[in-house]
Amino acid sequence: GALDALALLALEGSIVTADALHCRPDTARAILAAGGDYALALKANQPGLLAQALARIEDAGHVESIQIAAETAHDRIETRRASVVAAGDINFPGLQAIGCVETTSRHTNGHLTSHVRYFLLSTTMSPSALIEVVRTHWQIENKLHWVLDVHFREDAARNRKDNGPQNIAFLRKIALNLLRSHPDKASIRRKIKKAGWDDEFLTSLIAHMR
Repeated sequence: GALDALALLALEGSIVTADALHCRPDTARAILAAGGDYALALKANQPGLLAQALARIEDAGHVESIQIAAETAHDRIETRRASVVAAGDINFPGLQAIGCVETTSRHTNGHLTSHVRYFLLSTTMSPSALIEVVRTHWQIENKLHWVLDVHFREDAARNRKDNGPQNIAFLRKIALNLLRSHPDKASIRRKIKKAGWDDEFLTSLIAHMR
């Protein structure tokens, strides 16, 4: 899984971002052991940590924050505000700070929505750097989701039982990596079709895996 993959990587100088599913001590330790830093999304699935993070932000009172100029995204205009507070005494591997990013969206119909996200950080960074880290993560995540949905119809999947959804999602990503790394210059869609029609090409896809 993710821990095995992290063990194979050299992460010096890198910041690893991950969603709330991976906001766990073992993931944090694996990233640090590989020489990297982390920015892990913190949500209600970690109620104790979230409560401590909220308390730390409240205790900090006025902290340095930065507001990024509005930008257009699909059918809305988004404005982001971020702050970072020290949290080195919270019991979590390598934790140095808590990050908070608030995104306000103005939709074309004039409706305003606001969403606040929290992050555990193993390195103290400026609010503007946090916004860039978070924005880069979601750009990658959204692009990956689009590819998986368009080519693998991920959103239409109906497997719900036990670990089925996670296992199938993992296999889809392995298949996507195989398709992308194969030297054939065809598009992902054409490679998928070719693998279904041509056993020799399918074998070359699998044999190309490292």
